[in-house]
Amino acid sequence: MNRYMMEGVGLTILGGILWGFSGMCSQFLQQFRHVRAEWLVPIRLLLAGVITLGLAYSQKGKDIFNVWRCKRDVLDLVIFAVFGIGLCQYSYFKSIYYAGAGIATVLQYLGPSFIIIYVSLRYVKWPRWIEMLSVILATLGIVCIALQGHWDASQMQSTIVFWGLISAVAVAIYSYQPNRILRTYGTMPIVGFAMVIGGLVGCGVFDLDNTESIWDLWTWLAFFSLVFLGAVVSFNAYHEGVQRIGAVRGSILSSVEPISAALLGWTILDNHFTSYDIIGFILIIITIFMLAFDANRHTESD
Repeated sequence: MNRYMMEGVGLTILGGILWGFSGMCSQFLQQFRHVRAEWLVPIRLLLAGVITLGLAYSQKGKDIFNVWRCKRDVLDLVIFAVFGIGLCQYSYFKSIYYAGAGIATVLQYLGPSFIIIYVSLRYVKWPRWIEMLSVILATLGIVCIALQGHWDASQMQSTIVFWGLISAVAVAIYSYQPNRILRTYGTMPIVGFAMVIGGLVGCGVFDLDNTESIWDLWTWLAFFSLVFLGAVVSFNAYHEGVQRIGAVRGSILSSVEPISAALLGWTILDNHFTSYDIIGFILIIITIFMLAFDANRHTESD
């Protein structure tokens, strides 16, 4: 592997680790500094969106505004902003609040399974066997996390499951819905505008009262990490890495995100995981590798 590819691997892993680290920062801010998700999500999106648009403008100039010339593209952008980025961020942060960064991040990785189900229903065709197996394994993973070995639905941790599933659905929307406008206008302008729109909608929908939060040095450091490292640096590092090594290898390496979130939460925030949590982690992460290798096989055969 040459230096260019090695740097791509390093950047991709860095992006995933920073995403996992930002999940831990979100848990710290919500559980230990009482910063509400209803305040945290809109403000984070606004700040990260403005920074991202600034970086995009420095590269492309006024071309970043081209998306606003087509009504259909504006509608797709708004859908992506509200139901992709906005809903994804809010449901993920709520899931972190109730379940911790490790479990919340793993539950997000049910997203590819929802994409498989959606595509199968839309085009009225059965998924291939490896896709079926990945959905089954992902389902078993969430059952392990939700029921904790008590095979009785009344024992289900319903709040964790609810926000985790909403988060996974939002990830599916985030991953699938904006592909056309991303190809047309580029990643940074679309994501930047979507963050700003999602942040503005959040400011209008949520009560931004945050008087109970505790602001000290650690709060500011965690907030800075959440906005800058977890949204701007991680995003650019990951996508630069994927451009160098390809989407298939990138999707495999992305599994470092839930692993890093779980390990950081365990070592720094003293999160505890049961054997059923760990089994659920493994089953869901296996689906990432299965789908990535399947995509690689089809790419090579085309």
